[in-house]
Amino acid sequence: MALSREQEDRARARFINGMDEVGDTELNEAARQGDHKLNTFGDRPPGSLADWWQELKLMVSLLNDYRKGDYRAVPWKVIAAITGAVIYFVSPLDVVPDFLPLAGYLDDALVVKLALDLARSDLAQYAHWKAQRPHE
Repeated sequence: MALSREQEDRARARFINGMDEVGDTELNEAARQGDHKLNTFGDRPPGSLADWWQELKLMVSLLNDYRKGDYRAVPWKVIAAITGAVIYFVSPLDVVPDFLPLAGYLDDALVVKLALDLARSDLAQYAHWKAQRPHE
């Protein structure tokens, strides 16, 4: 099963438009709701997100550390992209509703991949920083 070209275009447009609307409120909500949704799935991600599950977890962790002020060595456009992707992921009503079997998370996977393409080097730096911190 795959997304149609129209579905891909709509998901991409919603993601890009959503990035422009990101502020502190959206960042806080994405971090909170992202944690909740990740915990809901535990270690059993939807199939279409399985390849990016660890990166998605890292993205939500980055949002949490950024909003707390613990890690700020990342450009705002990357935070906006990650926030937009996480907001898209937590929303049950996106281009392809999440409750649809098999296809429900295909558009989410596309949006997560778009954010990863933009944020990959910043996420790698964040992961390195996180690994160097003493565990609380």
